[in-house]
Amino acid sequence: MALTFPLTPRGLEVDVLVNRDVAALMPLWQAGVQPQPLTGRGLIDTASDLSAVSTSIIQQLGVPLLSSTTTHGIGGPLAVNLYRVGLHIFDANNSNLPWVFHPTLVVMELSPNVPFDALIGLDILRACKLFVDGPSGQFTLDG
Repeated sequence: MALTFPLTPRGLEVDVLVNRDVAALMPLWQAGVQPQPLTGRGLIDTASDLSAVSTSIIQQLGVPLLSSTTTHGIGGPLAVNLYRVGLHIFDANNSNLPWVFHPTLVVMELSPNVPFDALIGLDILRACKLFVDGPSGQFTLDG
């Protein structure tokens, strides 16, 4: 199941769908409540071990804090909050194409100065094949 996206001036951009993780959704579904996922734009970040989701999306979904930890970035140590979500990569222009599913994923809270709704890190990419075809101006994610 492969998804192909164009290379953009901002990088390897993908469409994402974020919701509470499947364990948090199950009791809601059983009670007849259907929480709506949120769509957004993600950026593939091969330098990040862990994926990240914007604070705005986390707050809108009401995802509870899982824990806090310290990560290391290019600027040194950084305190981050961790959350458990469901995150999926798809093609918003053709939702009939395959999706890359992650119904339960621990993510970092994304810094507010990042202009994306999600960063896709190596935690997701390790389960996929990523092929960048610079001359044709596209990349493929096969998960």
